[in-house]
Amino acid sequence: QVCHHPDCQDLNSKSPLHLCDSCDSRCHPESADNMHFDRHPRFDLQPQASILARNVSTRSCPPRTDLEEEDEGSNDRGSVTFLERKTVGMKLGKKKPRRRHTDDPSKECFSLKFDLNVDINTEIVPAMKKKTLREVLGPVFERNGIELSRVDLFLDQSNTPLSLHFEAYRLGGHYLKVKVCAARPGDEGKVAQGVKDFRSHSLPIMKPPDGQSPYILTPREKVAHESLGRRESIDLLGQARRRKNMTEFLGETNIPTQDALGQLPAVGAGPDNWKNRAASRFSGLFGSNAGAGPFGKELDRLEQLQSKLHSYSLFGLPKVPRQLSFHHDSWEGEEEANLVMEDSWKTLLDDPETLTKRQFHQQEAIWELLNTEATYIKKLRVITDLFQCGLLNLQESGLLTDVEPTKLFSNIQEIVRLHISLWNQVMLPVLKKAREARALLDPTHLHDGFRTFGSRFQPYIHYCMEEESCMEYMRTLLRDNEPFRTYVTWAETHKQCNRLKLADMLAKPHQRLTKYPLLLKSILKKTDEPSARDIVSSMLVTVESFINSVDSQMRQRQEQQKLATISARIDSYEAVEGSSEEVEKILKEYNRFDLMSPMRETSPEETRQLHLEGALRMKEGKDSRMEVYCFLFTDLLLVTKPVKRVEKVKIIRQPLLIHNIVCKELKDPGSFTLIYLNEFKSAVAAYTFQANSASQGRSWIDAICNVQNQLQRLRSQEVLRQQDIQKKCTAEDEEEEEDESSNSATSSPILRHKEEQNS
Repeated sequence: QVCHHPDCQDLNSKSPLHLCDSCDSRCHPESADNMHFDRHPRFDLQPQASILARNVSTRSCPPRTDLEEEDEGSNDRGSVTFLERKTVGMKLGKKKPRRRHTDDPSKECFSLKFDLNVDINTEIVPAMKKKTLREVLGPVFERNGIELSRVDLFLDQSNTPLSLHFEAYRLGGHYLKVKVCAARPGDEGKVAQGVKDFRSHSLPIMKPPDGQSPYILTPREKVAHESLGRRESIDLLGQARRRKNMTEFLGETNIPTQDALGQLPAVGAGPDNWKNRAASRFSGLFGSNAGAGPFGKELDRLEQLQSKLHSYSLFGLPKVPRQLSFHHDSWEGEEEANLVMEDSWKTLLDDPETLTKRQFHQQEAIWELLNTEATYIKKLRVITDLFQCGLLNLQESGLLTDVEPTKLFSNIQEIVRLHISLWNQVMLPVLKKAREARALLDPTHLHDGFRTFGSRFQPYIHYCMEEESCMEYMRTLLRDNEPFRTYVTWAETHKQCNRLKLADMLAKPHQRLTKYPLLLKSILKKTDEPSARDIVSSMLVTVESFINSVDSQMRQRQEQQKLATISARIDSYEAVEGSSEEVEKILKEYNRFDLMSPMRETSPEETRQLHLEGALRMKEGKDSRMEVYCFLFTDLLLVTKPVKRVEKVKIIRQPLLIHNIVCKELKDPGSFTLIYLNEFKSAVAAYTFQANSASQGRSWIDAICNVQNQLQRLRSQEVLRQQDIQKKCTAEDEEEEEDESSNSATSSPILRHKEEQNS
């Protein structure tokens, strides 16, 4: 029994009086004039039900009995007389099964509801044996920033406050409500504000302020749930002090409100005692022991990441890490000011209405080139200063260390650098001239910048080559890495992304590169002056030439990858067999074939391509027939045979060079013959192939003829290229000889003496 009457509390130092049954009957006698009937409240706890009454059994696990019952049973069995044992005979005593893990979960914990002016989720608290409410609820209240002395606890629908000295185990299965202490009705707002302030101050990068509210618990420096150390907290606080205008970059709408602070992940309490295994089992389910085991460690890392991202949203990203040294501090306002443009090109002119329709459209086209360039640079800065900078800062804090930035972003820093250079050196001067002179935008002023387009945009070759692998790496991380997925989701919610995903942002460079010819064609189409048209045309040719070279290199890269895949399928080269083991040993050194080797008599930039592959039936001679699998490449034909039980092939005939093959169609539908010639144009082998259908056989014949023509064209181009190189070398040698002869003539002493006499 517990009594809250003032007279009874005086007996216990102003605290509620706890009484056993005998003391309760002595202090509160059952009479008509006793205190009980005179509004003297007493609180009766619901008696704890027995284990058998409150436990639910199953067929697989029947109800267990108390240890005392088992002991009694053993004592009773021990008192059986010898005659009784003899009567029983050889009958074995059946041991009572013991119940395990079938206790009612609701009796091993209780629910804690907060009736305060602040949003706090209901807590599930273990009902531990031999633990008081103060000991059990202390970590929960400390985690939420509430002082126990400021609130009261109420059981279910009762209006009588509970004592914090009650045993927590007896309250299992009940609801407990937390309300502001009735003795302090004006403290309700202070407690609610204290919880909100505590959540803000409990962020890992913050230090508690000097003027902290007395209702807020200050987190200890070495509590079990602290995710970051004091040294890192001080360092992050310093980074927050020297941050730049991140609020403007992220947007004011991205700064969460006070209510959003309440949604920070709750961090679990310390480990439980081994005696309370049942309670700890449920506390782990409800997040009270997140740091135990590998899964708990992963949850702890995820909570640290969420807390760090929340601090970035509140206080902005720290300074650009040292890995991003491609430009000065990215939050400086100078570069942002250079990218600011007027709403329209019309504001640059005093009287735009006097322009002709052609001039109007030309200015629109030039303005689109300049405006889209400035917008594109801002998009690139979102990739580097938000996605990449945020990732590197998290990695400096020990988070997302398994993510490789170079595999994800490639050389995006070089892309940003070249576009900032292009803007400052080429496009911004055009804009400034128009502003100062209040004149039209002149497209000819862009010529110097676009004339060097190929050398300026060299980083795009590497980026476009690695774009597909970066995309695949990103998709793998988003699928398998939950912390990375959380980080990307956080970054994509900012307004600067304009609802674009990271994949959309990484595809921007390639899209921008292919847009330059379209923008220049639009300017050329609306330009009438002949000299200006010639300049814009030369700019367009330069840009298209570079883009074609990039496309060519990308195709070559793809063909190389395909060729490497096919080469990996070749298991062995068995075109020649030795007559003995000794010959086999000698032959082993030469029984190999490198499919990746360059083609003969063609340009080094050309790559061997696969044109056709498929299964055929081959007949060599008059009798032998076999199933083969053939590969037709740009310069050769491979005859292979599948290897059983593996998806590989072995080469069974020498590689047939395409220019030495004579292909003829036979009378049988789908059949054709190949005659292989040597350097003397003499036949050295003849193969007959049979396809599954006449159309398939015709496809092989046409493909072989087309490949022969293509190879001949490539070799002719290489001959012309070599001749041009030879002519250039010859011309340079002749110029050097002329220079040397003129220098030697002027330095001759005879000529010098004649010149002196003439003078």
